[in-house]
Amino acid sequence: MAFLEIANLRKSFPSPEGGELPVVEVKEFTMQAGDQLALRGTSGSGKTTFLHLIAGILKPDAGAIHIDGECISEFHEARRDLMRANSIGYVFQSFNLLQGYTCLENLLLPMAFAGEANQERAEELLEQVGLDHRMGHYPRQLSIGQQQRVAVARALVNEPKLVLADEPTGNLDPSSAAQALELLRKLCVDTKAALLLVSHDQALVDSFDQNLDWRDLNAAFEQATGTS
Repeated sequence: MAFLEIANLRKSFPSPEGGELPVVEVKEFTMQAGDQLALRGTSGSGKTTFLHLIAGILKPDAGAIHIDGECISEFHEARRDLMRANSIGYVFQSFNLLQGYTCLENLLLPMAFAGEANQERAEELLEQVGLDHRMGHYPRQLSIGQQQRVAVARALVNEPKLVLADEPTGNLDPSSAAQALELLRKLCVDTKAALLLVSHDQALVDSFDQNLDWRDLNAAFEQATGTS
C-alpha cells in the first residue's frame, strides 16, 4: 500500500441555487513516503478542499483516505484532530499564525497539543529558518517572508510524516517565494516527510519532478469552477 492512498473521494457543498455543488471527485491518488509532488490548479477549483480532506479538517461525503495504513476518513473528529497534530504538517496560504503569541509560542502550542512541548526542538527549527533572533517577536512585528518561515517551521515542528502546503508562496515576492520553497523542500527531505503542494503558479509546479494538473485529477473541476 502507498503511504497516501485515496480512492473514490467525493465532497460537495450546498449550492446557492439549491442542491449540492460537487467540488472534489478524485477516483484515485497515491503518494509514497518521502515523495514531493505539486498540483497545479486555478483558484476556486477545489484544491484547498482536497488538502482539507487529506488533513482531516473536513470529512468526505464518500471515499477512503489512507495515510500510513490507517483509514483516516473513518475517524471521528477528535481522532482526526489528534492524527493531524501528530502526523500532518500544514502550511496555510494566509499563514494562520496566532497573533497574540510569539514565534516560539506559535511552535510550542501545536507541540503541546500533540503531547509534548519540546522547546529545544522549537528553537532549533526557528534557527534553521533563520529566525533565532526573532523568537520572542509577535507575527505583526515580522515581515511577510519572516511570517512564512515561522509557518514552515510550525508545520515541521512535530516531525510529521506528511506536509500539505496550500499556495505557500502566494503572498511573497519572487525572491522570498524561491527562498521559502527551497527551505520547505529541504526541511521535508531532512525529516523524511512527504510533501504535497498545491499552487496556481505553473513555474513553481514545474520545478517539481513529480507534478500533476488538478484538472486531470479532479472530475468535478468544471463544476467547481463554474466552467461546465
